[in-house]
Amino acid sequence: MIDFVKILIRDMDTTILECNPYLDFYDKINLSTGEIKTINRKGIKITPYKNSFFNGLEFRIYETGTITMSGSLHKYWNSGGHNYNDFSFSSFSQVLNDLKIKFGIEPNKAILKCLEIGINIVPPIPTNEIIDYCFLHKTKPFEYQKNSEEGKYKQVEHSQYIIKLYNKALHYKSKFDIDTEILRFEIKYTKMEKLNNLGIFNLKDLQDYGLINFKDMLLNEFRNVLYFDGTIQSKSKRISNYSNPLYWSELVSKPNKSNYYKHRDILKTLTTQFSNNIQTQIIEIMSNKIDFLNVRGASIDTLIIKSIHTPLPIQINSNTKLCQITNINISMQKDNSILLSHTGLRYYHKNDKKMFEQIKRRYLSNLWINSDFEIQIKEIAHNIRNTKSNRTIKQKRLYQPQQLNLLSNLVFS
Repeated sequence: MIDFVKILIRDMDTTILECNPYLDFYDKINLSTGEIKTINRKGIKITPYKNSFFNGLEFRIYETGTITMSGSLHKYWNSGGHNYNDFSFSSFSQVLNDLKIKFGIEPNKAILKCLEIGINIVPPIPTNEIIDYCFLHKTKPFEYQKNSEEGKYKQVEHSQYIIKLYNKALHYKSKFDIDTEILRFEIKYTKMEKLNNLGIFNLKDLQDYGLINFKDMLLNEFRNVLYFDGTIQSKSKRISNYSNPLYWSELVSKPNKSNYYKHRDILKTLTTQFSNNIQTQIIEIMSNKIDFLNVRGASIDTLIIKSIHTPLPIQINSNTKLCQITNINISMQKDNSILLSHTGLRYYHKNDKKMFEQIKRRYLSNLWINSDFEIQIKEIAHNIRNTKSNRTIKQKRLYQPQQLNLLSNLVFS
């Protein structure tokens, strides 16, 4: 349910991230003068910073010592690949734990500055038909938006939050094998007042509050969408007007909105009596999906609600052996193994196809993407070993002999 976040990281020494083996930081420097960039493209003065990217997250270290992290926690869980599948409460908790292990980020020190909460569902009719006929949210018209990261979507911007509707399948179908419609409905909190009033100030507060408690907010905000149901079978002369977004935009643009509320109520009556009540169906699907995603301890990765995903035979606990590069369980390998190898890759291919695909997406070059299975696992294992070797070289470069290495206790313990 959680997607994009922007957080301010408090009480962290910048060297912890600067020396982290997962991150490589870069400054924005004028190649002619050697000066660090202090003016953005709009001509506004900015505080210089250096940044690094890892699995869809951006880490920034400002000249003042301020540290921020932004990006999609959902994509991070998918190794930076996508956010079209399900992201449960359990998955969210796993990500917080991983951020703590890899980067030393304590959830209670991660102050929320922006937060997206949403739900992916398989809708009862094609997604584009739904999005096209969502005309207003409360009394503000939806507007189509487009960017390189999210593709085409619709949104309404309010003073403290933004409502968004996406066709997630359309966005990702060119890259992934998606055989179903996917509608995403999302609230993006751009100001934290509403969350702060709930006692949510940081990622730990968000985890303690529980994502299930956002259920009513999501459902109520979708109820606030003025949706024209194309299945209405009525001879009312008003239908032609009600199916026209410009008609509704004109009504809400007038200072006195009583006429808008009158026709909105008439549309609701016509929808209830003469249609398949698509909006009500969507709300019910959302409700069921939210309940399903918030079963504590469940590991969920299905778009269609069937049953809770069966956990792997090998469970992770304090004694579990993890690959030093992928941080993935390798207890099925030899006792002296430190990296994910052919044995582990075959295990995940057989028992957890999702995990195997995530590993392949990150560690298999496009050169071998159409090769047979044995060649693929050989190349994946080879790239994992190379990554280990490169990190070792980086560590030796960062830490000269006799230099105290605090990172070993922070990242890998």
